[in-house]
Amino acid sequence: MAAAWRVAGLNYIKYSQIAARCVRQALKEEYKVEAAKRGEASAKVTKWTEGRAAAAQR
Repeated sequence: MAAAWRVAGLNYIKYSQIAARCVRQALKEEYKVEAAKRGEASAKVTKWTEGRAAAAQR
């Protein structure tokens, strides 16, 4: 038997993102701000040219 999220056409990453968002929305107001901080992510992208880092983008 397949997992319900897989039957719905989701991969595990998308399923866990939806579940985390639902949990954060269900929290009491005093805990929402702290939980929202954990939900943020950032990435640093570096363009490479001829084996060297050319420029960093955020």
